Amino acid sequence: MSATRIHSQPKSWLWGTLTSIRLTVFLLLILAAVAVIGTVVPQNQPPSHYVSRFGEVWGQLLWLGGFTQVYFSPWFLGPISLLAANILACVVHGLPRAVKRAWQPLNVETALTLPERGQITWPAGVDPQPHIAATLSRELGRCRQETFPDQKVYLLERGRFRPVGPYLIHIALLMILAGGLIGKFWGVDGQLAIDQGEVAGAFQVGHRVEKPLNFQVRLDQFQVSYYEPGGSPKEFRSDLTFMQDGREVSRATCRVNEPVTFGGLTFYQSSYGTQATGPIGLKVQLGDLSESIEAPLRRAADLPGGRGKIIPMKVDGNFQGYGPAVLLAFSPGSGHPQVFWILKDQPGLGQQPGPYRFTVESIPFGYYSVFQVKHDPGVAWVYAGFLLFLPGLYLAFFRPVERWALVVAKTSEGRWQGRLLGACPRHREEFAARQERLLMELKRGIPS
Repeated sequence: MSATRIHSQPKSWLWGTLTSIRLTVFLLLILAAVAVIGTVVPQNQPPSHYVSRFGEVWGQLLWLGGFTQVYFSPWFLGPISLLAANILACVVHGLPRAVKRAWQPLNVETALTLPERGQITWPAGVDPQPHIAATLSRELGRCRQETFPDQKVYLLERGRFRPVGPYLIHIALLMILAGGLIGKFWGVDGQLAIDQGEVAGAFQVGHRVEKPLNFQVRLDQFQVSYYEPGGSPKEFRSDLTFMQDGREVSRATCRVNEPVTFGGLTFYQSSYGTQATGPIGLKVQLGDLSESIEAPLRRAADLPGGRGKIIPMKVDGNFQGYGPAVLLAFSPGSGHPQVFWILKDQPGLGQQPGPYRFTVESIPFGYYSVFQVKHDPGVAWVYAGFLLFLPGLYLAFFRPVERWALVVAKTSEGRWQGRLLGACPRHREEFAARQERLLMELKRGIPS
């Protein structure tokens, strides 16, 4: 064994492995398993969450093994990097040959080696060339003609650039993959909850990290409308004002599926809610005794007669489309509190615990709006990849390679002899149907 062979084997084995479809399938299976883990195991939670949910041993193993941030761990980054190398190696290995093959048109030497598909003979005294040119143009498209002293050859090649299609798909996948990784590592994804009338200069990334804005945003007004009483929300929108150094720069309206972009960040209308801006006014009845009280949110207030306490837990500006409501927790002094909703405009709906009867007199509340704040520098790569994917898909699957040649020569008896040659590696049924139709059309030009 020569030294050259000794040194070439490792390189050949490595290159063969990188360009192998088996490696692609193996890596895709690993990534699918990692995605399942990332779906089943909640991501980016504190360690105590996993200990309480999975137990101390499994919770620590999940945390230390990186499965709680699996998309930033070697379990994901390793296979995805190898997959990128695998795709890139396939492109480097096959694209130059595909381009060289597509760049070379069908020549006469290659055409004459195609399998023969049929013969046509025209009688002496008949010039079939006008009919041949018209038939080939109608059935196959524009043909190229090569004239020789003893014969004339009509050439046509369809799907010439088809070999490039699979590699365009490979490059598109690399661009989409690169865009996703760029967005993951260099992008920003956070949340901004802002009260109506409030000015915000930062938003939250993760659980406890605040990222400052290089501008200010103010929620001027929040509006929500419903399809019908008790129906789902029809639309909720936020009217925003963007300010730079306290000076108004721009105004915009953010709706669901209609994000707003300013200062390199995109604001998506994510959710909304209501919160109390003051004590809840309640009217409490106990038999013939009636008394009005004010109860601050999430603070206990004594009830008349001393038979318990009431705690407003939550307010809703339009509870299930039926108007303002408050969630109350009634504590009778012993036992578990009883929780129930009271509608301001329809107090008779729902059940209330005895012996008290509660009526809402006032609910001072205001809306707050929740936005998803994103900056994704890789989105252009992803869009470009999808745009490149389309022509690659068309060339690879909808543009089969077909090569045709019609060789026409004049015999010594004065007759014209034609030989139809052609080949199509795929879509053979369509090719056979076109061949039969082509022969039939060519024979129609023969006088009876």
